[in-house]
Amino acid sequence: MIPDKQILRYHDEIGFYNLVVSANVIEFYKNKFSSEERENNLNIQHGKIINEGVKLTKSFLINEENRKSLRTDFHDLPNGTWMIEYTFDRPELLAEYEMDGLKGFSIEGTFTIIGEDGKAYSVHEKFRRMNKLSDLLSFEIWVHGGSTDGRGRNEHGQAHFELKEKNTRKPLGKILMPSLELWLKSDFDERVQLMKLENGNDISKKDKKGMARWLELNENENLIMCHNEWNECNKHNNRTIQI
Repeated sequence: MIPDKQILRYHDEIGFYNLVVSANVIEFYKNKFSSEERENNLNIQHGKIINEGVKLTKSFLINEENRKSLRTDFHDLPNGTWMIEYTFDRPELLAEYEMDGLKGFSIEGTFTIIGEDGKAYSVHEKFRRMNKLSDLLSFEIWVHGGSTDGRGRNEHGQAHFELKEKNTRKPLGKILMPSLELWLKSDFDERVQLMKLENGNDISKKDKKGMARWLELNENENLIMCHNEWNECNKHNNRTIQI
């Protein structure tokens, strides 16, 4: 765990937010982890229990003295970073767990966070990447395509997202996909403004922020993915504009 690192999360009441954990809080939970003897309470993706063949061999906070013994790629981590090492009895056991989805470690539990509005919110923290947008917004987002021979939808014009009502999939309208060039030169507030519904009732500012956060994740990989999907779906459609 890295002090003061911004970690994107989603909360039903406040939408997307950046979780920031201070060095003091990290030290508190490191000590709590040890005093409550939770070192061997491990599971895969907050489900399958690991109960044999692995044990904790290191747990420490980085400081100026022990930094010298770290691997080179850890030298730039700030003081107060919590480092953990587990040792597996057999290499094939580690390979088995990796097949089940083990890539790193996170801490799970119920926490209280203070929002920018000063209110306290309860959070059950289970690390997950925000890659399923339909779970986080009040509508679904689709990227459609067409062709010139009558098959598929009759898409036309600029690249766009189709918004649909959840469950019924009733069309709500469309939002034009911003070009990567425009996106990169826009700040976050400008990106939110680009999430404007072209036809139909406009969406809430909370949903606009949610879409913008999702599109800019991991160096804008979701926006680029949508561009690629539009271009692929419409590569034989001369009524549309490639993006």
